[in-house]
Amino acid sequence: MTLLSLSVVLLLTTGCSLLSKPEEVVVTQVVYKTPDIPLQRSPRPISMSDVKWYTVTTDNIDEFEKNFENDNGDLVFFAISVPHYENLSLNLADIRRYIKQQQAVIIYYEDQITKSKESINNTTEQNTQEQK
Repeated sequence: MTLLSLSVVLLLTTGCSLLSKPEEVVVTQVVYKTPDIPLQRSPRPISMSDVKWYTVTTDNIDEFEKNFENDNGDLVFFAISVPHYENLSLNLADIRRYIKQQQAVIIYYEDQITKSKESINNTTEQNTQEQK
């Protein structure tokens, strides 16, 4: 009787564990992929040549014509009105603003790519050290 009770208790306590398989241990490793965007060198700065401006009025046109022909040869006029000169100045200022904003965007993305690569490398090194 004792043997029978002991076997019943043993079967009840072990239950289905004899029939089920042990759980498999799954090991996952997170791998971070660095962006494959190469950083490019900045373009060569602009090298602008000097431009000399002359102010010619009806009062000094005869003197200017003689001096200019002696110094430079042929006399050629390019005329622009004061409001159009102001527009030219505003246009150049707008071009400068646009270029500065583009440079800021480029610098931002270069910094983000560099930071991203650094953080990925640091995380990978930490994971490697933790596994050891």
